[in-house]
Amino acid sequence: MAAGKRTTAEKAVENEKAVNPTPKAEKGQETANTEATEGRFIYIGPTTRTGLVENTIFSGSRESVEEHLKDTLEKIPQVRLLIVATESLAVNKAKVRKAGTLLNKYYNDVLSLSSRNKEG
Repeated sequence: MAAGKRTTAEKAVENEKAVNPTPKAEKGQETANTEATEGRFIYIGPTTRTGLVENTIFSGSRESVEEHLKDTLEKIPQVRLLIVATESLAVNKAKVRKAGTLLNKYYNDVLSLSSRNKEG
């Protein structure tokens, strides 16, 4: 076989890279990155009846943010899952808007719990 010829498998790999530049193992996770421990965080859920406003930015450790939101987290635990590192904001905001994702479910859970708290 000549050195200039490529096999079908090599062409398929090259084609996959062109169509899908991110390898499957590196694709974004389904849920928000709640592993970040220090830095800037943003709440990507809906505004709640407890006073937490959508797109609120927090600085410091995740622990200090959760301590600050202690009362809200006791009433609406899903809020914790909608606090993400600002570095992953774009990816996670898209997941919140896309029906069928876990972040979309958490967002709707917070909406539901907020309206339930409003009624009761």
